Amino acid sequence: MRLSELAERYGRRWDITGSDVEGWTAVRRQLVRQEALDRGLSNVRCGNTLADLAVRLKEEEESEWKR
Repeated sequence: MRLSELAERYGRRWDITGSDVEGWTAVRRQLVRQEALDRGLSNVRCGNTLADLAVRLKEEEESEWKR
């Protein structure tokens, strides 16, 4: 997984920053409300690698559809 691929897929909704040394972080561009947080959504997702972050963002995306 490359940063450009992750940004292409999730970049409209998430700001993705980090490095392979420090890990990766995605922060929502538009924060979700408390009721969404109570349902398990997040405003910030982290991963040790880009592949790990991609899995977490996919899980977040799938949770959004379950609203």
